[in-house]
Amino acid sequence: MAESKYITLMLIPEGTESRRGFRMRRWVFRFLVGALITVLVGIVLFFAFYGKVLTRAALADKLAKDNERLLRYQYKVQLLENNLQQAREIVTRLTQLAGIDIEFPELPDDSTLFASLDRRGMAVVSRSSGVDISLPAGLPIQGFISQDFEVDDVSHYHPGVDIACAEGTPVLTTAAGEVTYADYDSTTYGYMVVIRHNDSITTLYGHNKELLVQAGQMVPAGGRIAISGNTGQSTAPHLHYEIRINDEPIDPLDNWYD
Repeated sequence: MAESKYITLMLIPEGTESRRGFRMRRWVFRFLVGALITVLVGIVLFFAFYGKVLTRAALADKLAKDNERLLRYQYKVQLLENNLQQAREIVTRLTQLAGIDIEFPELPDDSTLFASLDRRGMAVVSRSSGVDISLPAGLPIQGFISQDFEVDDVSHYHPGVDIACAEGTPVLTTAAGEVTYADYDSTTYGYMVVIRHNDSITTLYGHNKELLVQAGQMVPAGGRIAISGNTGQSTAPHLHYEIRINDEPIDPLDNWYD
């Protein structure tokens, strides 16, 4: 029996209404079904790739803003370098007029500065599995140590370490404990978090851009507590980190608990 060239589509309503039928050629039916499948696949693919497009657009916008911020910092650094050079020249003339023989060291070039950073090494977040989670271990953020611990010299008193990092980097707890302070310190540290780990040990995290915890909250070791920034008395984005035992600061880079 030869295949019919036509297909009849029947619409059967509920109740007593009469049935309705639509007759169309078989190739038209196949074309419509194929077109419908193509449209459905297109919709699925559109929404599947649309999310990626939005993500890439957001990333491109963030990179553009980061690039603009870096350009502003570069411009400020160039101004500071020019002003420093002018100040050196003025002081040199004044010392010559005063008959004072003084020679200023030359400013290091970029390669020397970067080599110095490499010698200082990265601030690596690490924690030994054998250390009690209530004892601070490792560091709360990755970056470069820009200022060391110093309490012996009163003129350069610095009861913690400064870790240079990109603004917006997550700050992690170095031990489990209770948040005793999470607010803005207008005198020095800007947005600051203090965590008490036991009766004698506390840690401090300063110069943040945003705080993610509140006073009275319990936090686990390695939990996010803040977003790094440049608030308070700070000249560049970094995190100030302290460990105190009975309110006395100790060097966070020492293995003090061994």
